[in-house]
Amino acid sequence: MITKKLTVPNKLSELTIGQYQKFNKVLSSNPDNDFLQKKTIEIFCGVDLNQVERYKYSSIVEVIEVLNKMFEQKPKHNLRFDHNGKEYGFIPVLTNMSFGEFVDLDLLMSDWDTMDEAMAVLYRKIENKHKDNYTIVEYNSDKTDNMKDMPLDVALGAIFFLENLNKELMNHILLYLQKQEKTIPPQLKQSYKRIMDGGFLSGLYPMQI
Repeated sequence: MITKKLTVPNKLSELTIGQYQKFNKVLSSNPDNDFLQKKTIEIFCGVDLNQVERYKYSSIVEVIEVLNKMFEQKPKHNLRFDHNGKEYGFIPVLTNMSFGEFVDLDLLMSDWDTMDEAMAVLYRKIENKHKDNYTIVEYNSDKTDNMKDMPLDVALGAIFFLENLNKELMNHILLYLQKQEKTIPPQLKQSYKRIMDGGFLSGLYPMQI
């Protein structure tokens, strides 16, 4: 029987959020190592599991090594990127986030299952631009773009960027938001605690396969 030739990605930009979400579901089920490696190749290389099982063991090991090396990459933070023929921009000024944006972002970024929705908060269609400056469409939680096909390197770059924001800046954002509200809703108090305890992004980066 003919074995399909493997196309192995070596850059995070070749993967999507949706693919990593599938991988994360497998990973969270605590599979044995052999099954995890097979599913990893199935998801990231785009071949059926039955096909994966026909490859030589040595080939599987080589592919996993390539993928592990790829996941060691630390992508840069992209302020803008093209997606499905449209240009998207990162929230230009984080301290100008609305209360709704902040609470939704905190909730959605706590789990990879909703990371695509979180990216739809952070990145929105660019309305106007002039050189390096741009504006994005207003946030509407009931009408966001599908980001499952968003390049994984863009998503991880945004995650690293937010992780590297110091607590002083995050505290500034929270204090600003508090001034906009007469009372502090429970969601904001929970968000504040999570950020001060180490951030709502901890533990989200891919583990070694």
